[in-house]
Amino acid sequence: MALRIFDTDPDAKPVKRETTSFERPAFQFRSGMQRDKKPVSLSAWRVLTDDPAIAAGIAELYGGTPEEYDATKDMNLHVLTEANAVEIVIDGSAAIEDKLILWGPVGPIHECDGQYSLLPEDKGEPCGCPELMTERKERAKKKRGPAPSINVTFRLAGLGYELGVGKMIATAWTLAEVIHEVKDALDAVDGPALCELKLEHVEYDSPKFGRVSYHKPVITVLGSYNDAIGEER
Repeated sequence: MALRIFDTDPDAKPVKRETTSFERPAFQFRSGMQRDKKPVSLSAWRVLTDDPAIAAGIAELYGGTPEEYDATKDMNLHVLTEANAVEIVIDGSAAIEDKLILWGPVGPIHECDGQYSLLPEDKGEPCGCPELMTERKERAKKKRGPAPSINVTFRLAGLGYELGVGKMIATAWTLAEVIHEVKDALDAVDGPALCELKLEHVEYDSPKFGRVSYHKPVITVLGSYNDAIGEER
């Protein structure tokens, strides 16, 4: 006989949280880091891992030296590579998770796709985000609204393929604004796609801030990976 304590008060029943399978990446690509507690945009890819062999492999492929960055982190090693562009393999649009998140002290307090909530307790309900992109960015900047959270799962193309599955984590609005185009291009490829993952330099004069310079992550779908390796043979 089962408990029926929620029969008379169904609204009190806890929402069942969705669980998803998770494969821990062997390494992560990052476009920035913290220096003196301040965020720094990098001109070449930074790669994190907890495996000395993978760190050595990354350094051999893309330059740099494996270093212990933070002993308290799971991925305590990093390599500041010399490469601003690498070829990677992405297996379809499902390998890209893109959403907007506002983080609280113990987890996300707002999570949406830009129109509808993705949080288990109100999934599918209107998220309440502003319609205009400028307002979205302003609220995110003030920590009053969600910011992009883009996770791209991939393998390195060529000699780095056997280093395992990696992930690129990005929070750039510049990537969020075009990520739908990347996903469409991936879906147009039959099978895994050969792509370029690049840090592109952007520089311009702002009336408010003067000279602005930064690097943004760019993903370009080049074509079928199977066709590419077939041509190499």
